[in-house]
Amino acid sequence: MSALYLSLHTLAAVFWIGGIFFAYMVMRPVSAQLEPPARLRMWVSIYTRFFPWVWIFIAVLILSGYLDMLARFGQNTPLYLIAMQVVGWLMILIFAWLYFVLFARLRRAVAAENWSEGGAVMNPIRRVMAVNLGLGVLISVVGVAGPFFG
Repeated sequence: MSALYLSLHTLAAVFWIGGIFFAYMVMRPVSAQLEPPARLRMWVSIYTRFFPWVWIFIAVLILSGYLDMLARFGQNTPLYLIAMQVVGWLMILIFAWLYFVLFARLRRAVAAENWSEGGAVMNPIRRVMAVNLGLGVLISVVGVAGPFFG
């Protein structure tokens, strides 16, 4: 059963972090070529499709992570798994703030065709995405290398 939990956990992490990487490293620079109304509408459309998936990934990560941890280690949780939990919960909290605060502001601005407000809210969205991308890379390295360090 642990192989199933670990596989689901890995896939959810790859899809979430990979989606952040694609949005930040590929879509963001390309979208800068568009005029503000088209660019902001595009981001609302992208996030509207991607963010529900992120909530699914988060649910799978939490469930599979704790089930796998309990199945393999019981009460003897290795330090690297504790570190992964801390980083993972931080990523979830950051995403929740992005979704419920920043993305809500972006949607309202675009719906009102307030392009200056929409552009202004994209700056903290970009920073949040960069932070979660960095944390996602960190947690991936810890998850892969951690077992080798104990």
